[in-house]
Amino acid sequence: MADRELFEGFALQAVDQKGRVAIPADLRAAAERNSDIRQIVVGLHPYDPCLSAHDLSWSKEKYERLDRKEQQAADRGEDADPRAKRRAFGQVEKAPFDDSGRFVIPPFFKMKAGIQKWALFYGSGETFDIWAPERLMNDPDADPTLREICEYLCQAKGVTL
Repeated sequence: MADRELFEGFALQAVDQKGRVAIPADLRAAAERNSDIRQIVVGLHPYDPCLSAHDLSWSKEKYERLDRKEQQAADRGEDADPRAKRRAFGQVEKAPFDDSGRFVIPPFFKMKAGIQKWALFYGSGETFDIWAPERLMNDPDADPTLREICEYLCQAKGVTL
């Protein structure tokens, strides 16, 4: 993990009718440094009503971490969560991106996250989140600073939610 580039920063990006959107430059640069393949892995965030995405090399790290957790549980005589790997690796889709970072948000995940014309990207270290701004602004449990960032970006781009 020490040599991985972290996903940091935020941006509001337009989504076209085909569901294409550009990964913001800082996040795209991190994904490109972390993996030789221009592809991200997209799935539902485990806690928030948004998407979570990461580069391919994080999938391998995540698998190793889940494997260690299973082994530690077995060493303690406990059962590991049998659904953990299914959620982490079965409930995701890979999405290739081009030189400018454009990719198509997988339709199922786009629908589940409520993403329409705009997507808020937000770095979270090993991963980054992709929010529908409308959903974020209406989520009473969302981080107040994140909502403030979203409101600021929408105003700066003239976006009315």
